[in-house]
Amino acid sequence: MICRLTGQVTSVGRDLVEMTLGGIAYEVHVPAASADELRSLIGSEITLHTLQYFEGTPAGAHLVPRLVGFLRPEDRTFFNLLTRVKGISIRKGLRAMSLPVAQIASAIERGDVRLLAGLPELGKTTASRVVSELQGKLDEFAAAATEPAVATGPMSEAQRLAVDILVQWGDRRADAERWVAAAVNAHGDLSEPEEIVRAAYRCKEGG
Repeated sequence: MICRLTGQVTSVGRDLVEMTLGGIAYEVHVPAASADELRSLIGSEITLHTLQYFEGTPAGAHLVPRLVGFLRPEDRTFFNLLTRVKGISIRKGLRAMSLPVAQIASAIERGDVRLLAGLPELGKTTASRVVSELQGKLDEFAAAATEPAVATGPMSEAQRLAVDILVQWGDRRADAERWVAAAVNAHGDLSEPEEIVRAAYRCKEGG
């Protein structure tokens, strides 16, 4: 199982990103909501949190390996839950994720069938089934929809490295990005990843 892929983004389509790693180009299917964010990262080295599956029929002789990738590990976890709902295949799940995960999860927790039915590939019947099976299980994902945003511009290389350090230490990427942004807003003179990490942890602890 390929669970993580780090490489340079070379091109981004509507739901497909090409990444180059060690001279090999990988095609990775991504959620619709990630495409715009990934286009801004063309030429950059990033990490996608991936799932691997085989497309085709077991009875046939032609099974094609596919990779699905997510910018944040919690998005991959949400996708796993979503695609356990009857009628939502991997391809349908990716197209349905045309809004940020926090927004979709919040709608499920509210029982907002109308919003969910408007997502690509769902429709009213499947949306109702999603609410029935997942409501009450997504508080952690939905909470991010109510968290106040921190105004910030594009991250510097040092800030991105600080986020990666926090993620490697076990923090959620969304949380790490928020703490780093808050730290930089409060201390504009931070330039080294280690300094940013220390300041971000003070923000995490409310200091």
